[in-house]
Amino acid sequence: MAATKGRCVIVSASPDTDPEFVEALVNKDDFLVCADGGVDLIAKTSLRPSLVVGDFDSAKQRDVFPEAEIVTLLTRKIDTDTMHCADIALERGYRSFLLLGATGGRTDHALANLSVLLYLASKGAHGVISDRRNDISLLMPGVNEFHTEPGTTISVLPFGDKRAVLSYTGMSYPLDHGEVFAEYPYTISNEAVSADVTVTLHSGSALIFFIRE
Repeated sequence: MAATKGRCVIVSASPDTDPEFVEALVNKDDFLVCADGGVDLIAKTSLRPSLVVGDFDSAKQRDVFPEAEIVTLLTRKIDTDTMHCADIALERGYRSFLLLGATGGRTDHALANLSVLLYLASKGAHGVISDRRNDISLLMPGVNEFHTEPGTTISVLPFGDKRAVLSYTGMSYPLDHGEVFAEYPYTISNEAVSADVTVTLHSGSALIFFIRE
């Protein structure tokens, strides 16, 4: 059996992202990929990407990392630069992903990047989007166990499906097979009362947000 690849970190071009925050989260063994203007963000750090992907409509410093592999995309295309990065990494065997610089800025871009989490799950992979305020991931069917600080704000929202059926333990507002609809997501701003939180996804699809106040 082939060895499992490590983690792929994709850095996108959100103008709201702090370079120091990105640098603190990237490990030396990560496969670091810049999605178009993400290369400008990485240029403000000591990090060096392995791969730079994009149509370069937003990057100001395309050639700042001459040692990196460059994949140039057409400007007129059906996928986003970030999605294309995910596809390349999936083809190379990566199944664990961290997306940075993927929120803030344009709301449509942020929503498209949340959809990348759905796409990764459809390919048997798992992704997390992190920014200064949030860690966001797609819940997997069945029992999902998390370790967090008591008092952490947690929201769970149906995403990719009209409804989700959820149960919680370890949170201030418990839930037992609660049916949550996309048009009325009452599962906002819960709070961890334990370091160990369990969220069971019985059916549907949902995102979980761990919010740093």
